[in-house]
Amino acid sequence: MNPKFANAVVLVTVLGLLFTNTGLAASKETIYASYKYALGDSDTKSDAKKIAFIEAKRLCLEKAGVYLESNTEVLNSQLSKDEIKTYTGGILKVEVVSEQFKAVGETLTLFMEVKAEVDLKEVSENLKRVKTDKKFAGKMKEQEKQLQGLEDKIRKMQQQLSNDDFDKTSKIRQERKKVFTKIDDLEQIRHTINSKAQEVADKIEIGMSTEDVFKLVGKPRKKEICLSKMYYNYGKSWIIFESGVVRCIVPSDQFRGDCSSCR
Repeated sequence: MNPKFANAVVLVTVLGLLFTNTGLAASKETIYASYKYALGDSDTKSDAKKIAFIEAKRLCLEKAGVYLESNTEVLNSQLSKDEIKTYTGGILKVEVVSEQFKAVGETLTLFMEVKAEVDLKEVSENLKRVKTDKKFAGKMKEQEKQLQGLEDKIRKMQQQLSNDDFDKTSKIRQERKKVFTKIDDLEQIRHTINSKAQEVADKIEIGMSTEDVFKLVGKPRKKEICLSKMYYNYGKSWIIFESGVVRCIVPSDQFRGDCSSCR
């Protein structure tokens, strides 16, 4: 081969790899948001953290929604911008980056920063599942509705707190604590669904028995039966058993049911 031509081929290959890696890097984005909360006389530091997280998370998800709306790859899921906004909270996990209490004048103030990791490929796959799996979409929508309702309730309670009425403030704080617990429970449900799917990908192997699977990842959210096949759902993954052993693992957005077989 001509040395100049060989060098040109190498150069093109290297450039191709650079562009490919750049494209992969561009498909991931970290969205940040911050919020500061001035503690009232009726607030504990624990209360302040929960309230600040609710508001910081809202800001973070709004930014993430705008980012997703502007990306054509995600919009190709054939969902409207309003639908993408609706499902963003259920798809993305928001985490605390930093939290610090500082005295601002005579008021103790909490400064909190949060982030959400946005992987466009993963988000796109989840949105496609939302589009094709009506049951999954309905459940996610209902969870979002419940969560939004609880967070709105917290905001209304904050407005009703009064330093002049101890009995009223005490009652509202007790109610607020119950709402915080409900919010934590809903968030835990989401986390469990996502972590189970990851556990399946990391731990389950072809040929394992149902007992092996239960020991490693617990019992499924739901199951289906067709002749000698068993289908166990773990959130984003389905495990297909045949004659009592794992034959394959199928992503939920590719699972068709109706006696599906492994490819």
